[in-house]
Amino acid sequence: MEVLPATEKGREKDIRWIFDIGILLKAVNGGLEIVVAFLVLVIPPSFVLTLVAFITGGELTQDPDDPIVSGLISAAHAFAVHTHYLFASYLLLHGAVKIILVTGIFMGKKIAYPLLMIALALFGTYEAYRGLTHYEILLQVFAVFDFILLILTAYEYRRRYSIHPSSPGI
Repeated sequence: MEVLPATEKGREKDIRWIFDIGILLKAVNGGLEIVVAFLVLVIPPSFVLTLVAFITGGELTQDPDDPIVSGLISAAHAFAVHTHYLFASYLLLHGAVKIILVTGIFMGKKIAYPLLMIALALFGTYEAYRGLTHYEILLQVFAVFDFILLILTAYEYRRRYSIHPSSPGI
């Protein structure tokens, strides 16, 4: 086994800590997506429209061009008009994939690392595309987070499962 200087050991420990926190955040995010998916299925779209109209009614009378209020109303109408079953299915699948892969990582399953890297690349690319084309800042932030976690996952995978030339059996 290779002995690392103290600074490299500290750096390795920091990277592993950041990786573990990032993976844990992905699991929490996946759980929240599953909860939201079920809420989308049980809350009727008409209720969402009524709630948004109630919340934004006073603000619209003061400033009809408010971009935040306009965005909320637009999102509520898109939710009500477009099929919310597709949205719920996407959230359910997205959340389940995250939870399954993160569980695999914490259980030490080697296959979970490359599968998580593929999922992060696909989800991150979609989030970046959608965030840039629709000017959705939150999706852009999620895309950056996914790509950083992708790099950390690749690093951790190499660290745990790489074959060193000095290893016996080579």
